[in-house]
Amino acid sequence: MSTAKQKGPLQKEARLDPITPVQPVVRRPISSIQVPKGQINGSALRFALRTSDIVWVTAIIMLVVWNAYIGTNNKGIIAPIAAGILGAFMFAGTLLISGAHNFHPSESYSAHQKKVFFAGFSAIGAWLTTALILKPATFSPDMLAFAGFWGVVSLFLLHSLYYFQVRRLHDRRALAPNIVMLGATDSARRLIEQNAKSKDLNILAIFDDRISRAPENIHGVPVVGKVDDLLAWTELPYIDRIVVTLPSMAHARKSQLVHQIRRLPNRIAFVVDEFENYDHIQQRLTQIANISVQDVTGKPKSGGHTALKRLLDIVVSGTVLVLGAPVLALIGLAVKLDSPGPMLFKQPREGFNNRVFHVYKFRSLRVEQQDLKAAQQVVKGDNRVTRVGRFIRKTSLDELPQLMNVLKGDMSLVGPRPHAVGMRTGDTESYKLVEEYAHRHKVKPGMTGWAQINGSRGPMHDAASVARRVQLDVEYIERASIGFDIMIMLKTIPCLLGDSENIR
Repeated sequence: MSTAKQKGPLQKEARLDPITPVQPVVRRPISSIQVPKGQINGSALRFALRTSDIVWVTAIIMLVVWNAYIGTNNKGIIAPIAAGILGAFMFAGTLLISGAHNFHPSESYSAHQKKVFFAGFSAIGAWLTTALILKPATFSPDMLAFAGFWGVVSLFLLHSLYYFQVRRLHDRRALAPNIVMLGATDSARRLIEQNAKSKDLNILAIFDDRISRAPENIHGVPVVGKVDDLLAWTELPYIDRIVVTLPSMAHARKSQLVHQIRRLPNRIAFVVDEFENYDHIQQRLTQIANISVQDVTGKPKSGGHTALKRLLDIVVSGTVLVLGAPVLALIGLAVKLDSPGPMLFKQPREGFNNRVFHVYKFRSLRVEQQDLKAAQQVVKGDNRVTRVGRFIRKTSLDELPQLMNVLKGDMSLVGPRPHAVGMRTGDTESYKLVEEYAHRHKVKPGMTGWAQINGSRGPMHDAASVARRVQLDVEYIERASIGFDIMIMLKTIPCLLGDSENIR
């Protein structure tokens, strides 16, 4: 055999396995990420549904028990009221224990109704047992069982309605908070894997300053850019939480990230990955997968606070708009007759999470001199202000159309006052004067607030006045409660009538 035709094994391997060039990572453009909007607070929704159950079941139980007891035992109204209240407590307790208001995205209709039936019949059993022990001669077991049966039927109907409405919200991703992650790390991977099962979060994207080392995606969640890209993202106001997934040992990187994002109003949280501190030999799968999230910018308010605050906003703003319609019409007519132009003035302002919305006010400036960006704040004797404008600004009647913003949900009755987009104090944009300025956007803006009843009203003409406003706004956010809101509203009118110092 000719030696020219013989090939050695190394020659053959080199010919069959040439070096394959490394393919560059193709990044998904950040502009292509679809961010769900119109999110609903899941905790507030659960509170509202729980309250609805209690109201309806209590009403049905009281009605049935009342009809069954009156005229049968000569005990007056005490017996039916006591029986009804006891039953209502039993149903509320068993519903809470069973988790009947959690509505997990993966939960089927039959599985959900099993929890409802278990809670309902458990309540009946506990109700009968307690009633017989406490008042065997007064309470009729048959009547209580009949009332309990109708309570369970009402729960079945109510939760059928709840389930399909909540399912619709889940399908359009309106209940899960929008999340972005900082750090394409192993903690991020495990959190994404967990979320694939629970579907509790809308994890939209990952940002990492070491982008050259990061993969294209982690289990389908794209790695799209660096922290600067996140800060410049136009959809950032609709991100509910920024989760930092760096390991605990990366102190320098964590500090750098916090320095970059600390001025954002978005809530920031760290992944608490406890397994990093364990001996690798003793690790168990459950320990490794047990990743929790710890808020570092303060926990959000409870679902009860959020729901009650929104209910208060709707009831008060709706009532005032209806009852005060004649007054609003007269003010609008006066504005129109005083100077040419529309009676309402719409101005873009920054609200919750820096989201821009249009605030409504009665027009108080001459239409040709309107200042949409508040580049020049109103001063004493400002010739841009009309005659009617001076009166309605002094009395804050120009703010009344903002009740429509409250009804729409852009604003609340009480909160930090919304400032115009691009508002300037002197020659500088106001937000640049105070480091914590964006923190006032952690809640919805309000028609009145803690700052306003403490003298910080109207224009801010220097850095000190801006700092004072921000300090009071942040203090309100930390102290916020329904009782605190009511107190602020009650103090607002006397402050307006007695305010002769602030320029309006």
